Formats: sequence, structure tokens, C-alpha cells
Amino acid sequence: MTFCGRDPSLLRQVRELFESPYYSVSLSTDVRGVECAVALKNAYALGVTLAVGLSYAREGREIEHYNSEAALFGQATAEMTALLRLFGGGDDCLPLGIGDLYVTVFGGRTRRLGILLGRGMTAAEALKELNGVTLESTVITVRMCEAVRALEDAGRLPRGSFPLLAHVGALLEGGEPRPVPWKSFEAERF
Repeated sequence: MTFCGRDPSLLRQVRELFESPYYSVSLSTDVRGVECAVALKNAYALGVTLAVGLSYAREGREIEHYNSEAALFGQATAEMTALLRLFGGGDDCLPLGIGDLYVTVFGGRTRRLGILLGRGMTAAEALKELNGVTLESTVITVRMCEAVRALEDAGRLPRGSFPLLAHVGALLEGGEPRPVPWKSFEAERF
């Protein structure tokens, strides 16, 4: 758990109230960084769990292909890193978002939505199936896509800088299933 705020002494006091042998609390004065990191994980958990739905659809039963999940998880962390820096968050907040991404990929509402989208449902069909479940991941994804497009339109960001985010946003905004843009994640690291 991380508590964030502007006053370190107040943060330490609050930590004392909550900390126990089984509840560990970190502190940060990087409010923007903490909030961005843990919000971003919602959008990217949708992206990673698409691979789960894809493997379920391909196998006809609940069998996961971890290599495709790992590829999407790696792309998610790369994009989260770049977005966190872009929005002024410190690199020390990145582990908070990645840790939160990990747990969200393995359980919960966002995972269920990602699996349904990966299986080939439209966003409308998937949301109907989830029957009114609160999904902050959809709001965060759409708003992040709008922010990235605005930065691209203003020439402050090259188009296509966040292909996984754009893919998930397109699934939610356009509604129609489309293949994961695996080629857009390739990089030459030499």
C-alpha cells in the first residue's frame, strides 16, 4: 500500500495508524506519479487480459498461453513508463503501477472484461454480459486515449507512440473486435 500527499510528517502519522505485521505502507510526496501509475494499470490490465480471452477462444476452454500475456505485459509496462514520465510522475512510482497491474491481470472485474473482449465480444456485448459492474478501466482507457490524441494533434507526441493503449481504446470506442497489433510492439534494441 502507498499513501501519498504533500506533508511527509502527516503521511508518517497516518502510516502509524494503519501499519501492521500484515499491512505494509510506503509513503510518497509524488501525488501525480502515484495517482497516474495506479490509474494507468486499469487501462493496461485490459490490454494484457485480451491475451487470456484470445487463448480461451482459440482453445475452446480455459487454457492460458502465458507467452502472449507476457508480451502484452511487457508492452504495457513500456507504455506505462513513457506515460508516467510524460505526465510528470517520478520513475520511483512505476513499481506501484506495475505491481498493481500484476494483481489486476490475475483477478477482478477488469480481467473479466478483457477476457470477454479477447474472446471476440464487442464492448457493448461484454458490458451487457457484466451487467452493470463498475469498470473504472473503461473510463481511464477512453480518457487516456483522448489525452494522447490531443498531444498527437498538437504535435507534442508522435502518432502511434502507445499502440496497446490505442488498441484497447479502439475496442472500447469502436466496439468491433480487431486483432492485437503485435507488429506495432516490435522494437530493435541495438
